[in-house]
Amino acid sequence: MIEFSKEQLSAEEAFWVMWYFLDRHYELAGGEFDLSDILSASQPFEFDDNGHFDGEVKGQRRVAPADSGMISFWNDAVKKYREFGPKPTQLKK
Repeated sequence: MIEFSKEQLSAEEAFWVMWYFLDRHYELAGGEFDLSDILSASQPFEFDDNGHFDGEVKGQRRVAPADSGMISFWNDAVKKYREFGPKPTQLKK
């Protein structure tokens, strides 16, 4: 099972990771996408111990995105941010 990157991100880092995440989807969709598709595919669902989504709360539950491909896209976005930046800015009061 693929897991999300465990890195802790600041608000600015999370912004740039999300930019890389959305940029990849935009590229794959040929220059257009519907944001609601990305958000719904990224929405975590509860699965039972057999990996089935049944809508019932019983037994051991696992929370994961409905589309596990989103996990690898997110992890790739974290890697791209770490490699290509931009670097976080120091804010002044």
